[in-house]
Amino acid sequence: MVLSQSPSSLLVIENIKPNFYCKGPDYKNKKGDQAGNLSIEKKCVEKFGGKFVITSGAQFSSTKILNDSFKDFNVAKDQIDIFFKNINDKNKFFDKYKLTLDKIKQEKILVIGEIILDQYFYSSALGTPSKENILSVHYQKMDSFIGGTVPVVKSISEVCDNLTFVSLYNKSQLKNRLKKNLNKKINLKLFYEKDYLEIEKNRFLNNKTKTKIFEFYKFKNKEYFNISLFNFLKKSLKTFDKVIVCDFGHGLLNKKIIKLIESQAKFICLNIQTNSGNRGFNLFTKFKKADFLCIDEPEFRLGLSDRYTKIKNLVNFNNYLKRYKNLLITLGIDGLLYKFSRNISSILTFPALNTKVVDTLGAGDAVFSYTSAFIKNTNDPRIIAIIGAIAGAIKTNILGHSSYVTINEITRSLRTILK
Repeated sequence: MVLSQSPSSLLVIENIKPNFYCKGPDYKNKKGDQAGNLSIEKKCVEKFGGKFVITSGAQFSSTKILNDSFKDFNVAKDQIDIFFKNINDKNKFFDKYKLTLDKIKQEKILVIGEIILDQYFYSSALGTPSKENILSVHYQKMDSFIGGTVPVVKSISEVCDNLTFVSLYNKSQLKNRLKKNLNKKINLKLFYEKDYLEIEKNRFLNNKTKTKIFEFYKFKNKEYFNISLFNFLKKSLKTFDKVIVCDFGHGLLNKKIIKLIESQAKFICLNIQTNSGNRGFNLFTKFKKADFLCIDEPEFRLGLSDRYTKIKNLVNFNNYLKRYKNLLITLGIDGLLYKFSRNISSILTFPALNTKVVDTLGAGDAVFSYTSAFIKNTNDPRIIAIIGAIAGAIKTNILGHSSYVTINEITRSLRTILK
């Protein structure tokens, strides 16, 4: 028996070069190939002289066997068993999920937030110099990814056909790079700001373990007021079904912009982030109201100045939170918590789905991307909780912003945990 971590069987086929490659009777129809890898796997088998065979007889799901027999394969099994009584419940839920996707396609969504260049410098540690108390590294290579709000935009564009992205820029190189990087169907509204400095976050990584050693920022760390951007929002905010705000706290979302969004947007989704460039100064409380707030636990506690109260008690009994109609808190290795009304019993929790993390950067953004897209389009809170958990788990397997979470990955993972 060989256990492969690869998303397809190609690697195993290329190494083993089997005489026969067998699939169950559900693969007779194209619908049975839910992963979409069958045609390339079949070609690979035949390339090495093997034969592709579809079996007959009783049909068993290997995924279901793994789910039922190995808890590590589906860490959410206990919660799934609580959510769903039987396979019919699961099938109805999946149908709801697909209907929700159809609704999102019809929405007109605006996303606003900073663009950040995430640069990774891969190095190996040399040790400390004999005369200085510093770490010396051997630089080997560098990767540059477009981060900040951009991965959120990419993910939402997977499910929404009418998406507008608003931000600031100064250098035409960034604007041109972004045009090449984003889906052509995204309506890109970048506003030139002469005093703006593109935000760079530079991280030194251990080349072998990919663990971060050190980082430095390159930015002005000041507030901007761009009249062209403000006038665009003033004119068009009311035309959008949903406004999604990604606030990294680097000067784009000033008091005037916030007030305008609060007064004119039909439905507001917020993700407010605290980082070393704004710690203590960029709290979610800067927004007086929102229809959906998605935030991690440390940022949530920092905003409420409460370090020790149990998270469920904090969510249920803090009157300040009535300003935010839906609240999702990411809890790291403990998963997430979703409160979808003021009723004390209206809280769902869901476990973290990945325990072998490559990089946590952007995991919260992935959760926010898909939950903000799905919110308002479904009255089933289980969809929000499960889709959020899946998106975050997939992102932790991606180094930096080298890639983003796609809807096909979400759908495949949902099918898997529902087996």
